Amino acid sequence: MAMELYWGSGSPFAWRALLALEWKKIPYTSKLITFSKGEHKAPSFLAMNPRGKVPVLKDGDVALYETLAIMNYLEKKQPEPALFGRTPTETAAIWREISECQYYFENQAFAVIAPVFFGGVDQKTTEMKAAAEAMHAEFARLENILGGHDWLVNNKPSAADIWWSPEIMLVERAGSADVAKPLNLDLASISKRYPALGRWRTRVETQPGYERTYPPHWKQAA
Repeated sequence: MAMELYWGSGSPFAWRALLALEWKKIPYTSKLITFSKGEHKAPSFLAMNPRGKVPVLKDGDVALYETLAIMNYLEKKQPEPALFGRTPTETAAIWREISECQYYFENQAFAVIAPVFFGGVDQKTTEMKAAAEAMHAEFARLENILGGHDWLVNNKPSAADIWWSPEIMLVERAGSADVAKPLNLDLASISKRYPALGRWRTRVETQPGYERTYPPHWKQAA
């Protein structure tokens, strides 16, 4: 029986789980949750994840939530290709890069994303500009890494690339929104301002299976 992944369009957390499944070439059944219909709050979904959030991985009797838990579960179920490294040094570098994103980028990213997509830009302008400045510092750090490497860790695709990619895509989408343009956050064309980061993004997008992970509602809006 194939695994089932319950996910939501545009959720960076679910997107990471989808990418992990695709990069490992693990067969799965896609279960797209519609937030507007409240499907993430349905009793059947809450039985799998009482927090009512995506992603959720169902593998037989196992129902697992939280993205990192899912990615590590997949790594143990199918070790190759390895997403979390094969040596202590590789593994540490990958986890460090994931931690860099979690602790120094994600809060700043959502300080911009949330007002753009859920309202409050006028009230949050100062915070959004400060967050954008902090994110540009992180983009510069990534640009420096990718200036000499195709991938973030040891020149091979890893969980580090999976972790960063969806969030950068979401930030760029938020920066391109009409309500964000007057703020001059310079987030609408991250790939142009940071060319090595842009080339890395293209490499991520051309990995087999990427198209199946792309948010459906983004395709419809294109």
